[in-house]
Amino acid sequence: MKRFSIAVLAVSLVLLTGTAAQADSSGGGSQKFGPFPSSSPDGGTCGTSWAMDTFDRSFTVHDNGDGTFKLTEDFRDGTFTTNRAASPGACETSGNHGTTVNSGIVGEFQGFLSGTVTSVIFNPQGCAGGTGTQCATLAGFLLAVFGSAETFTCSLGFAGCDFNFEYHSSDQSLQFHHWQDKSDNHGGEQFVGDIANQ
Repeated sequence: MKRFSIAVLAVSLVLLTGTAAQADSSGGGSQKFGPFPSSSPDGGTCGTSWAMDTFDRSFTVHDNGDGTFKLTEDFRDGTFTTNRAASPGACETSGNHGTTVNSGIVGEFQGFLSGTVTSVIFNPQGCAGGTGTQCATLAGFLLAVFGSAETFTCSLGFAGCDFNFEYHSSDQSLQFHHWQDKSDNHGGEQFVGDIANQ
């Protein structure tokens, strides 16, 4: 996957087009918002952008009943187009990976990010109407639905966050066709494979 910096995720995903979020309370205490068509540059293990991503993003909120909420952000129907850059796994210190990726390589990705929000505010209509477009970013969604005083474990680092992103390309010029970026269940991040020509 792209190497998502969790803090960057919260503020840098850019909306291409959007619709007002549709809240669905039929999920046994869970509400769904989105999807929101979005676009974002993708950072790899070297800290530089290796691709541009487009995807549909949606949110699911489950009220835990104690002032906390499980928030899952899903990235679906994702595609990427590479820049000429270091491959996403180039600076990984272990495992089998490449070093560079050519520009114009296309592929697909999907993933999720899940953590806990603590807030005294929960506004399930926060994405409705004229304010819906702000919910097309994670930071905008948190503000609209939970207010400015919320805390989200995924914004605080990997320890309080569960995530998994997988990338694949069938381009025959690649030596490495699959990259995965996921939480390692020990408060860290794990990388598997690469998207790389060399």
